[in-house]
Amino acid sequence: MIRKFVIIILGIVAVVLASTSLASSPAFAVSDLPEATLKTPTLVPEESVSTYVPSQAAPGLGLAVNMIYPEKSRYADGAPVAVVASGGNAADGLNFTMHAAQVGFVEVRMAFPGGGKPKFQSGGIYDYRGSESQLALKDVLLFAGGKIPDTQGRYISDIVPVKIAKTNVGLVGWSNGGNIALITLGKYSDDLKSVVSWIAFYESPIGPLFFPPNLGGSKDLLINKHYRQGSGATGACVVDWKKLQWAGSTMRNSGEHKKLSEPEVSGVLYFDENKNGIWDESVEYALTYALDVGLDKQIYPPEVLHALQLSAMFEKWVPDVPDPSEQGNRPPPPPPKPKPLKKGETAPAAAKPKMKHIVAWPKNLATLRESEAYFEERDGSTYYGKVAAEYPNLLIIVLATYIDHLQRQPDHPHIAMQYNAWLAHKVHWVRINPESSYLAAVTGMNIENFTNNKPNASIDAATIANYLEAEGTTKDYVMMDAAIAELADRRRAKNLGSPLPAVLTPYFNSANPPPPPVPPKGEQ
Repeated sequence: MIRKFVIIILGIVAVVLASTSLASSPAFAVSDLPEATLKTPTLVPEESVSTYVPSQAAPGLGLAVNMIYPEKSRYADGAPVAVVASGGNAADGLNFTMHAAQVGFVEVRMAFPGGGKPKFQSGGIYDYRGSESQLALKDVLLFAGGKIPDTQGRYISDIVPVKIAKTNVGLVGWSNGGNIALITLGKYSDDLKSVVSWIAFYESPIGPLFFPPNLGGSKDLLINKHYRQGSGATGACVVDWKKLQWAGSTMRNSGEHKKLSEPEVSGVLYFDENKNGIWDESVEYALTYALDVGLDKQIYPPEVLHALQLSAMFEKWVPDVPDPSEQGNRPPPPPPKPKPLKKGETAPAAAKPKMKHIVAWPKNLATLRESEAYFEERDGSTYYGKVAAEYPNLLIIVLATYIDHLQRQPDHPHIAMQYNAWLAHKVHWVRINPESSYLAAVTGMNIENFTNNKPNASIDAATIANYLEAEGTTKDYVMMDAAIAELADRRRAKNLGSPLPAVLTPYFNSANPPPPPVPPKGEQ
């Protein structure tokens, strides 16, 4: 009941804020919500150490790695390790933290090849989460699991000043980090299956249509209304591409890529609702493209480019004029003079010129083959089966909230698709969102504020909102801390039972001590 109350209140807030200008005073504000629905644990000051990890992907310097460690390990035999695959598409993951140290973990952050800070940078060249980045993540995971030393010959247990539980190492795919997490585990399963015990995904856009978001993202004015609601739960998003149109000289979001030191590529691929050939940003949804190093073209998902090919948008017929280069640079012979007409004769109809068919594919638009190569290397959805098979004891939590941070389709197709894919490939253990007992323990809130979905159980995608965490109850990183705490505890205790009335390993740091015991009735 409390969770339903939170969702109702947040819905009222959203409606009121949407219909009220910034200058006016809204009827509800975030501060008007009950205190319990906004509770965030107090943070203990965090400390960290840094090093370089050797990798063929980062020649010279190696990979810049930073480790945040807890004041007190989660277990008597050491702190579990959470390696973060950061979200977005940037090379530097050193700025991001999910404060895993607050629940007794060592959190390992990294800069992909070519990324980092001026005085703390990884070697190599960034490849937009491609094969070099995947190799780098593999090497950081091996370092986190105590399998390889840093560039100075030191192992993680020699550097971090707390004991490490080296048999309890997990990977956190934060948003788009979920793609590289899956691919790396699949490509390097021989090296990593003895290292990685669990994975947590935060609203990961796994699938070509989800990153970049082409069904409607948080930065879009509109959502893609040509997507068929509910189809994502079947494993394939159904989209009607008939109204696609290309505005080759139009520039969208000018300056956005320049800020990221990326090439500015003109062209907008959009749905031409009124069929006038002009993109109207206020009413016509435009797709979002990706970029690749050394390829100054807009890259759209293969499904989109296949639809463009079928539409024959860039095809045309032209007269078959002889090429002078094929005739030794000689001009073509003049046409024969017409014969004089006899009395009563009429001139014959002029012969129609032979026509030939050409395809004028825009130079600033990636081809289908280029798109397939790009997404084959970066789309994690093709690795579900291999990861499920190669990691027979893998534990997974898919974290998802009522209002996604990136996707805007109300049926949350990326969450339904991912969860159903794990079930279809019979992964050992998977659930949507952590046990409510873990969320309650980490936040200090009432257990009724949270969902408690049954692991390895089918879901009704039509009512997917019932499986998601309410928005605004606490910070996203706090929910992720609960997720990794549950995964590591289950791994250690070998306990997959559900529901759990209480956490398997109670943990309290100095900023959030345990509540005082409640005296028996009659002794108060």
